[in-house]
Amino acid sequence: MIYRSPCGDDAAEMIRYLKSVGSESDNLTFGAEGLPVTEEQERKFLSSIGPNVYVVIVVDDDGRITGDASLERGPRRLHHAAELGISTLKEYWGRGIGSRLMEEMIAYAKENGITKINLRVRADNERAKALYRKFGFEKEGDDRRMMEIGGEYFDGEHWGLVL
Repeated sequence: MIYRSPCGDDAAEMIRYLKSVGSESDNLTFGAEGLPVTEEQERKFLSSIGPNVYVVIVVDDDGRITGDASLERGPRRLHHAAELGISTLKEYWGRGIGSRLMEEMIAYAKENGITKINLRVRADNERAKALYRKFGFEKEGDDRRMMEIGGEYFDGEHWGLVL
């Protein structure tokens, strides 16, 4: 498996990945529909990613994207901090991919002047919270009714890592 930055040519595969990972879990901000973007929009987005605002790493298993992580920096007075997103296909759970992606994101943050990483997680997602604890993240707050799926609400938590 290769850990790399995606490019515009990855647009169709990225859309396929997001639909797949969204269909496997209710822990993401989207479901099986993926993100509301066309292949051309995704191509433009992937081609425009730059280190000052947004960075993405994908896990490439022989041309198939099987995981990804992103950091999105805040504007102006929030520029020292970044929001983390991370996911992997269910069939790849337990292979250390989440840990490797976390290592990559933390290293990138340190090398690029990010001094705080934030994330949001469903309160009942113990698997993800164990990964975050492993890397030193701490719970910083609660988010009541953070997510709504099919008319049912789920609480969330805010976590952070000071670098």
